[in-house]
Amino acid sequence: MKYMLLLPAFILDLLQFAFMIMFAVLQFVTPVGGGIGGAAAGAALCYQNAPGIWAALWAAGQCGVAGALAGAGLSAFAIPIGAAVDVALSITIGGGIIALLAFEGMFYPQIIIKGFLGEVTPFMNFLPFWSWMVWKCMREKKKEDGMRAGTVKQALSFVKENLPAQQKRAPLMPSRFNDIRPAIKGAALALLLIFGMPTHAQTVPDPVQYIVTPETPGANETVLIEVQGVGSFLGSADITWKQDGKTVKNGIGERNYTFVTGALGQKTSVTVSVDSNQGFFTRNFTFNPSRINLLWEAYTTVPPLYKGKALYSAGSDYKVVAFPTVYSGSSRITSNALNYQWFYRDDPVPEASGLGRFTFSRTGDQLQQSENVAVDVYYGAAKVGHGELSVPASDPIILLYSRDALRGTLYDTALPAAISLVGAELTVQAEPYYFSTATKRSGMIPFVWTLNGEPASGPDSASGILTLRQSGSGTGSATIGVSMQNNNPDQFVQTASISLHIEFGATQSNSLFNFFGL
Repeated sequence: MKYMLLLPAFILDLLQFAFMIMFAVLQFVTPVGGGIGGAAAGAALCYQNAPGIWAALWAAGQCGVAGALAGAGLSAFAIPIGAAVDVALSITIGGGIIALLAFEGMFYPQIIIKGFLGEVTPFMNFLPFWSWMVWKCMREKKKEDGMRAGTVKQALSFVKENLPAQQKRAPLMPSRFNDIRPAIKGAALALLLIFGMPTHAQTVPDPVQYIVTPETPGANETVLIEVQGVGSFLGSADITWKQDGKTVKNGIGERNYTFVTGALGQKTSVTVSVDSNQGFFTRNFTFNPSRINLLWEAYTTVPPLYKGKALYSAGSDYKVVAFPTVYSGSSRITSNALNYQWFYRDDPVPEASGLGRFTFSRTGDQLQQSENVAVDVYYGAAKVGHGELSVPASDPIILLYSRDALRGTLYDTALPAAISLVGAELTVQAEPYYFSTATKRSGMIPFVWTLNGEPASGPDSASGILTLRQSGSGTGSATIGVSMQNNNPDQFVQTASISLHIEFGATQSNSLFNFFGL
């Protein structure tokens, strides 16, 4: 569509040039023509009514002056008429062209202002300013897309497709124009149709389609290329496959070709040619194996110096980092020169996508058992890699550790479900695993202690530390427990509890013991 804008711009320039010639004739030729016509009419009239050469000349002079005055009067209206017509063309057709430029994401005020100033400058609007303006906006758009793709020489291109969408690629208009784009397009097309100008060409579907699986293969990976067509003409077509310039497969109806890619950075070229009764078709594919590794990191609680991985729990924050291995020729492309289009549950996330944006951060959904994240990687306009992963949701847990007055918490071994009390005192440290770090720091995940089912507390119980002492002598048992509940409504599923059964003293009967928290 954006390339078709050159046609109405060129026609508008031709119309304005034609009107300029016509009004120039009215402006400069009419007085002279009026004088000559008046002189001729006066000579003919006076020859009949006032015979004699001198009478005829005198009448011719009078009529010539009258004709010149009449022509001058008419020419005086040429300037306002011409200006009115030029303004009408600029507002209608020119306004439609500008609106279509905005719709196609090619609205560059600095270029459009220059073109419009050229149109309103006296004795300058006969130049093709509309065609220049559209062509300049197209070049600026191409340049911008190339810069977004991470190359210095390429001028524009999305991820806006990138964007995809491109990721459609993001237009240059602010997002507030998105809702009125259909109205702008409809109005502009209507204005162009009123003046009989073509707005778009009907596209004919390509009779041959190609399917590549996988679309962006990695190193030493099997690739299948399949040729599909509209109708049944491919069944009798002569299809030739070439790999790296050498014919590897040929025959009637040979629609499929399978090969194995090389190592990372080793390019493979495949060409397929279809010779059919509907014409000759050819397509070239270039495969440069890449690898996109995705690693995730969850922002959940773990003990100090913990050597394991902090697991993700539903509703917590997490981050995914892409580590691409992509080559252009024999040179490896840096991560910052690539364009990333992120997807969350198969939906594009444009606010997290773009040039050099190889990290993806998000707060998880507490109602989902996993977080599915994917990324498409582009170099320029070419898609060069794809990666995806699923981050499983784990349940938070609590482990109990013995705490020593001198050595601190003994994280080497967690306490089992039941122990025997050796001394008269025991200090227990409760350590939460896989709760949201940010929420715990805000104090919304408190420790709740119990002793034999009754609430218990101590000076450091809010920090997850409880000290128990035996009073008296004899034998007995007690059960302490601790539970934690995330009170953030978006992370309410994060909850855990644990209990510890303690046997103490020698075997005696009828003994009373008192455990209490300090």
